[in-house]
Amino acid sequence: MAKLFFPVKNTMEEAIFALRNEGFIDVLQYVFWDDNFDTSKELQELIISKRALGKIGVLEIGNLCLNQEIHNRGIDFYLRCLEGPQNKTMGFNYASHYPLTLADASRFSTAIASNDSIKLLSFEDYTGDNILFSIEGTFEFIFNAVLDGGVNKLLFAFGPSSNNILERVCTGRSKLATNTTLRGLNFEVSKHNADPQPVHATDDEGIKKLASVLKVNRGLESITIPRAMMTNVGRRYILDSLRDNITLSALDTTKSLFVGQDPTYNAEERKERVFLQSQIDHHMMLNRFWKRCNDKNNNWTGSCNDNNRTLSLEIYPDLLEKLAKKPLLLFSFLQKDHPQMFTSFHERSRKRRRRRSMRIMKKRRIINDAAVEN
Repeated sequence: MAKLFFPVKNTMEEAIFALRNEGFIDVLQYVFWDDNFDTSKELQELIISKRALGKIGVLEIGNLCLNQEIHNRGIDFYLRCLEGPQNKTMGFNYASHYPLTLADASRFSTAIASNDSIKLLSFEDYTGDNILFSIEGTFEFIFNAVLDGGVNKLLFAFGPSSNNILERVCTGRSKLATNTTLRGLNFEVSKHNADPQPVHATDDEGIKKLASVLKVNRGLESITIPRAMMTNVGRRYILDSLRDNITLSALDTTKSLFVGQDPTYNAEERKERVFLQSQIDHHMMLNRFWKRCNDKNNNWTGSCNDNNRTLSLEIYPDLLEKLAKKPLLLFSFLQKDHPQMFTSFHERSRKRRRRRSMRIMKKRRIINDAAVEN
């Protein structure tokens, strides 16, 4: 599988040759600006033809044109790459240093809706100034199209300010709480940002809203939130929400671009951060255990939710002890594998109510008969 990076690592000739002769291109990165956009038309047409054949795994487009007219044509090209239905490319990345307009966002959402092959979609603020979704409503347009279109994974790389992106993910017309198709939601600090730990990106209130969503969402399996986006207050919001979540299997809140000593290092803050992340990791471990328990294709002696197998009595004590560490998991297990416990209770209650009702009706009938005789 080839990887092409034009013009960073590969020449135009190399990129064109590979597209014509390679069987499959794992990743194709095409960055253009004012000077090379019009001179790479042949490459553009090859990309369009290959994405329909499924010959490109992930297509990364960097639109760095400063001339507004050329920049707009760059958007047109990207949307041709993105739109379906005759499209077998499964991953797309769009990077730019111009803000998307509402009209642009509407066209993006239409293209996403037309292509049901998209598994990965990512956006990056190329300058690190975080202006890509600075116009209100643009991110919301695209995010809801992602949820409606069944995209599996969404990544957003931001600059020194997160522009309340988390709050915009969770509030307004967002359908994230009830969505079951989006599996991965990743936020990153853009590698083009001069400050790898931007303090203005902190958004504990947005984290609080995300935590509320996680209590009811049953689709997300993986979330990455960089350290810059929250303090330990936000981590506690996340941790509290995980008591009610049984689908997440990976949640990282400590990722940082720093290599070596963090200049914002604080020993007490770090100690608490590490502790909170360890508690989050514990929830993830229990959720992964629950997922394996429900996987009918696993190699266990018995599967918790497989009617064709039964768990041996020797396994039950350890299993129940493990699930009891998260009461919701224990309840879910008993409800699925031993519904008679709940059905029996319900039936007994219903029978008691029926007998009580019959006694009351009999008593009323006797009273009414006596009144008639008198």
